[in-house]
Amino acid sequence: MMRPKTAAVMLVVSLLASCTGGDGDVAETTEPPAATTTEPPVVNTTAPVATTTSTAPATTSTTARAVDGPLGSGCSPGEAATLPEGEWFGFVTATSASGIEFDLACWFTGQAAVEAAAEDGEESPPPNDYYVRNDNPQIRSLTVSPEAGVVWYPTGDPTGEAQVTFQQWADEVEGRGFFFGVWLDVIDGEVAAMREQWVP
Repeated sequence: MMRPKTAAVMLVVSLLASCTGGDGDVAETTEPPAATTTEPPVVNTTAPVATTTSTAPATTSTTARAVDGPLGSGCSPGEAATLPEGEWFGFVTATSASGIEFDLACWFTGQAAVEAAAEDGEESPPPNDYYVRNDNPQIRSLTVSPEAGVVWYPTGDPTGEAQVTFQQWADEVEGRGFFFGVWLDVIDGEVAAMREQWVP
């Protein structure tokens, strides 16, 4: 028969065994995992910053639309014999060694072309999405800068675009004919550049 003292010792041993990890060692207390933080990536502040440099010429663009509807600077510069600074569309009727005779007109595209053609009693919407209004008989004599270049279509083919001096253009266009209207960039009272407007 087991003595009470021995039974008490056995009970204590049994209780201790139930609190161990099974091999007699006391079970370790598990701490909750420490919170972790993610550091933001390091940015190299010494890397060069990309910059954009515009190479567009300092002239007005045909993407601008005048208050009265046509592209460019419009077609209402008043009755002056010359044109104010801006971008103007029209037709060259003659050339000289230092200038042109110019018939100002209005070049409309998109919805403005639809409306202008309808106002004039013409087919609307107009073919090829453009409309030219030329209802002013005034011809202006304009001086062309000696440095002015001309973008043109020597054979009338849109894939044959070429750039020449004004004098080269003036010498050759008479043989080809004044097929196309032109855009003039007028700066300081004279034509600084000219380009033909190809049409189908």
